[in-house]
Amino acid sequence: MPLYRGFKKGSSSPSPPVEPTRRIARSESANRSRTDGLPATEPSVAVPAATIQDTLSKLVVGWLVVIAGPGRGQTLPLGYGVNDIGRGTSARIRLDFGDATIAAENQAAIIYTMRSRHFYLQSVAAETWLNGRPVRESVELKGGETLQVGQTRLRFAPLCGPDFDWCAAH
Repeated sequence: MPLYRGFKKGSSSPSPPVEPTRRIARSESANRSRTDGLPATEPSVAVPAATIQDTLSKLVVGWLVVIAGPGRGQTLPLGYGVNDIGRGTSARIRLDFGDATIAAENQAAIIYTMRSRHFYLQSVAAETWLNGRPVRESVELKGGETLQVGQTRLRFAPLCGPDFDWCAAH
C-alpha cells in the first residue's frame, strides 16, 4: 500500500504527526512550599497539539539540493511528515525554478516518519526517477540518492534517522 496518494486540488498538505498533548512541569513551582512542611509537587501544564505541531513543522530533518537543471545550487529543507514536491504554491517542496516538465501539483513526495526514523520516496506522477530508474512504488531513502523530476535532478541529504531525531534529542 502506498504511503502517499496525493491530494486533491485546493487541499493543503497534511501536518506532521504529533502527540495530541504533552505535559511540561513549571520550574517556578519548585520554589513554593506546602503549609504542612512537605515539598511542593510540580503542577503540569498542557501544551496544545497545535503548538507542538508548529514547532515540529519548523525543524529540518533533511534536504534536497538541486544539482542539475533550473534552480541548480538551491537547497530545499525537508520537514516531518509528508513533503510533497511540485511547482505549485501548495507544494511543501516547491520546485518553481522554470522547469515546466514538473507537475504543478504532487509530482512526488518524500515522507519522514517520526516513529521509524526513515525516509521514503513516493512517486505520484509519471516521470519520477531515483538513481536513473523510474519510481513505481514507495522506496526507502538512505542518503546520497539522486532524484529526477522533469529536467531537474536533486540530491537527497538526510539529517535525521536511526542515530538522531529532534524528538529524541535533549
